[in-house]
Amino acid sequence: MTKPSHLVSSGTLVLVDMQPAGFPLSRVALPGVKREILQAIELGWPIVLVEFDLECCKNTDAEIMAILDESKYSAWRVVTKTVEDGSPAVIASCSENGFPQNLFRVAGVMTDVCVAATAIGLVRLVNNCQVEVIKDACATWSGRRYDWNTFPKDPRLALVDA
Repeated sequence: MTKPSHLVSSGTLVLVDMQPAGFPLSRVALPGVKREILQAIELGWPIVLVEFDLECCKNTDAEIMAILDESKYSAWRVVTKTVEDGSPAVIASCSENGFPQNLFRVAGVMTDVCVAATAIGLVRLVNNCQVEVIKDACATWSGRRYDWNTFPKDPRLALVDA
């Protein structure tokens, strides 16, 4: 049995719009997101927190920030975006900080808009990268009842369970 790719490769964890003031359903995704953060820290993966730059959205969830602060982990960055697709900001941060761009694990909200746009954007903008969307660490307006059959398709994009 082979290990999942995120356990044998280095990559970057990308968390999209985990800002409960603007996206209350980010709290639905929070347990899976926290698990992914702890795993990224254990594996030494960098973490990029993507925030929607709207006044109503405020900051990334306090529980996420507490995990990062308390762990003393330094390989994480916050980037902002003004449109649904956060991939340009993620790529810029990865390039600036020397973070891997061969494998991205993506989670957050809203699955059908910002998560999808960011995941597809990474595939389109980074040659030869692989993108994994972590299904149980995502949420959308309908909560966990998202129809994953409607998620955009690409050979370098995988929908994965934890």
